[in-house]
Amino acid sequence: MSKFINRLAAVAALALAATPIIGLTAAHAAQPQPVARILVGDLTLSHPADAAELLSRAERAADQVCATRITAEKLRGLSVRACYLDFASDLRGELSRTQLSDLRKAQRAAPTNFAMRPVGLF
Repeated sequence: MSKFINRLAAVAALALAATPIIGLTAAHAAQPQPVARILVGDLTLSHPADAAELLSRAERAADQVCATRITAEKLRGLSVRACYLDFASDLRGELSRTQLSDLRKAQRAAPTNFAMRPVGLF
């Protein structure tokens, strides 16, 4: 009988020790992710000037979202770069095939500027 009580006490102690870890994981998962809204309805994405405007809007939105995440999650180094890559991936996922096609057409039609900062969205 004492072996059973000792085992039960050990299991109970392990369960109590794991409870704060479960609570921390659930609290971290409950944090809302920052949301960015980028207006595209006023743009004709097949025009190079409008495509450039969308890219600048996307860059500003990515800066805002990632700045919020950097502060909240204390991101550093490659995690910051991963935030921007995640944003670009999410943006590509939200654009329709037609919008993506129009953006690619506009990029081919626009002259190449080698001194510009790459956004990496497309």
